[in-house]
Amino acid sequence: MKKSVLIFIMVAAFSSAAVVMVELGVRSAVLSPFILLDSKKEEGVHKVLTGYSVYQGDYQLDIKENNTVKTGSSESLAFHIGDTVYQFSEIHSKNVNLPAEEEWTVMTRRGIDAEFSQDATVQSSDRKFFFNESTILAAGNSGSFSFQLKPEFSKPLILLMYVGSFLLPCLLALFFNHVLSIRNLFTLFFPFILAGTLPLILNYHFTMGYALLLTDSYIWSILLCIFVPSFLSVALTTGVYQYTLRKDEEEDSSEVPEMKETGFLHFTKRESIGIALLIAGGLAYFFTFFLLPMSLYVQITDKWYYFIAWYLSLTLIIMVVYTVLHRFMGKYRNIGITEPFASLKNSIEQVCQAKINLFMKDESKHETNAWVYSTPFSSRKGLNIYMTEGLVKNFTLDEIKAVLFHEIGHIKLKHGRWILAITFGVAVAISLTMFFARKIMLGFGWWHYIVIFPIGVVVLILLTEWLPNKISKMFEHQADEYAVRQSGDKDLYIQTLMKLNKITEKEDGEFASKRKEWKETHPSFQKRINFIKDLT
Repeated sequence: MKKSVLIFIMVAAFSSAAVVMVELGVRSAVLSPFILLDSKKEEGVHKVLTGYSVYQGDYQLDIKENNTVKTGSSESLAFHIGDTVYQFSEIHSKNVNLPAEEEWTVMTRRGIDAEFSQDATVQSSDRKFFFNESTILAAGNSGSFSFQLKPEFSKPLILLMYVGSFLLPCLLALFFNHVLSIRNLFTLFFPFILAGTLPLILNYHFTMGYALLLTDSYIWSILLCIFVPSFLSVALTTGVYQYTLRKDEEEDSSEVPEMKETGFLHFTKRESIGIALLIAGGLAYFFTFFLLPMSLYVQITDKWYYFIAWYLSLTLIIMVVYTVLHRFMGKYRNIGITEPFASLKNSIEQVCQAKINLFMKDESKHETNAWVYSTPFSSRKGLNIYMTEGLVKNFTLDEIKAVLFHEIGHIKLKHGRWILAITFGVAVAISLTMFFARKIMLGFGWWHYIVIFPIGVVVLILLTEWLPNKISKMFEHQADEYAVRQSGDKDLYIQTLMKLNKITEKEDGEFASKRKEWKETHPSFQKRINFIKDLT
């Protein structure tokens, strides 16, 4: 039951994170290419952005030439794209002062409409997928008017979409499996596909706007409109399937073997806690974007060094969280104080002239691995080396000793520091690529966007996949060489690699043949063996 609830929460969290990413990447006037490119269609177009974009409040977006904007002005928030300055000014919906006899475009998100006072003449209205646009003309000499935000859809329709988003999938599953008693892949998977997507699509379009007006909070709106319906949808659909299975067992006179829980998505208690913390922390991190002031958004968008600092902070958070959770979710015990590992530990310490600590991960009989952490959190009391029960079960003490020499080689050769330096170097290169590619795309229009986007994707793949993995393979060869030098037995090390290769192929099954080496962090075992054979 606890595992099922955790899976439901994971689905709901994924849906919520998807909405947050859309909000950050599409609706935001600062981060999105759509508004900015649309704004450049006509020179001198003025826009009033209201109705809850990625920031709270209402803002006026004005496009000006560089020489018309006062540098260092504290009254406006401006960022540059090419020769154009996009300048924001906070406004109040009850009294918007605009130049008289000029056309203005007022934009709200779908699900929210703007109702204007009699001082403004609505010349045209257009409903797009993400936005509602209204072109207005401020009447009179003052050029002032007011507007009020209201839901775009009626309350009965909003309620129907909200309830239907999580009831329809489970009702459909009940109709297929209980009423019609149809059993095939379509009736099994289609309701679950709807359970994961319908709450996301319907509530994002129909109910989010109403929730924003009601709660005045992005965080509560996403939790109420996306997280809760997604959780209920998957939970109710799963409950329907469990109900139909029980009914089938009761109606069947023959003995039906009880369905046993398999190892698929099996979580230990520590892993369940770790995943729950990861979900909560990830959502909390995303939600902080809605609490940051507009001025910080503008600085991150406009200044490359702020953008790099933001990206590096995100990289550091991911590395620290990964290391902490990985250690927490694995239950480790010190085996270096018991035989036969105490003798093994002492013999390694005499060769390497360094104190080591050996830890073994419990409940890891089906894993065959050993590792050290590259993050700078190693103990000053010795070199910490971690291994699994599968490694101890399948290898002799001499073979384990060879594997441990390999891991010690990573530490002695300072691969961890190099990995950290490379990681942050790659992060800086990625952030610069993203920053200037976006500037070029937004500065020159859709054709440049279409041409540069795939080039940027290729560059990002090279920076995130090929280059780090290429260096990682080089480190593996160096650690292999260190292990052979320390053990003094080349044949034993080759024998260990060959055995490890057979076990890995058995554990990976059909996925082993589908792996592409350029995506792997380790060279193939055959290449490692050939490298060792060539050592003199």
